[in-house]
Amino acid sequence: MATQSDHAQQYDASTYWVAPARNFRTSARLHLQHLLFQNTLGHLLHPHVQDSFASSKELKVADLGCGNGVWLNDLDRELSSNGISAKLDGYDVNPVNFPAPAFLPQSVMLKKLDVLANPLPEEMIGAYDIVHVRAFVSIIMNSDVTPLLSTALALLKPGGWLQWEESRADTYVVESPSPEVSKSACQTIVQILKAGGEARGSRFEFLAELDRHLKEHGFEDVHMQASDNRKQDYKAWTEDYLMVWEELSGYFPPKAQQPQSPMTRESWLELFANAVGETEKGVVVHQGKIVAVVGRKTA
Repeated sequence: MATQSDHAQQYDASTYWVAPARNFRTSARLHLQHLLFQNTLGHLLHPHVQDSFASSKELKVADLGCGNGVWLNDLDRELSSNGISAKLDGYDVNPVNFPAPAFLPQSVMLKKLDVLANPLPEEMIGAYDIVHVRAFVSIIMNSDVTPLLSTALALLKPGGWLQWEESRADTYVVESPSPEVSKSACQTIVQILKAGGEARGSRFEFLAELDRHLKEHGFEDVHMQASDNRKQDYKAWTEDYLMVWEELSGYFPPKAQQPQSPMTRESWLELFANAVGETEKGVVVHQGKIVAVVGRKTA
């Protein structure tokens, strides 16, 4: 009898992130990703956002697509050390990675919610001083940022800030430490992922113009910066991507079912093993920069 694992899965952003497989491995990867974002950006809150609330004693913050809540946990520590009382709400479509409430800071509450669904709960509308978004790019189809920016505007108080951070998903860099070390398997995977993403509507050119998109949606005081990934973090970025690539085998058909498929599950696993071998010889994969944009809702 055929099982679900015998068949190729169809990628759907609306279901991928709620699958049971998004479990402890994904949570571990999110911890690593958070470390790498922080190493690159050097702040939890953008300096313009920090300056805006320098004299505040209370803040209400929403983190959209919060994963395991790691950004909010660190923000709680930072705000507490500065004498700021905060209510920090994290929202994610899949609660499987949420820590138990008993092990969260008192200020942090994580809730299951599709933040792009309408209507949003009434108590959330206009409730937040800061809305934070990070690594949301895989949810955005056909470069349409309107659903996300509309949600952020709805959640913010007048004068509140959106802070949005993304890796440059439109740019994969594959580097070898020397000409003698092959990087062909890693390059092939990058090419396959790029072609597959474009075929399902994932185009990332909008990342270069996030500031323009915020302005067009009515945000003021918009600032954007691009920060280079640190060379000493390239290996960790590579391992982060390897964990993603390893999960993708289920999206290719078994050879026994579709022997003529240009990429079968078995051939993907072989390609992935070769890519791992290349990284063990020093090949690195990264996306070059992280772009961060902030904008303020009209007061």
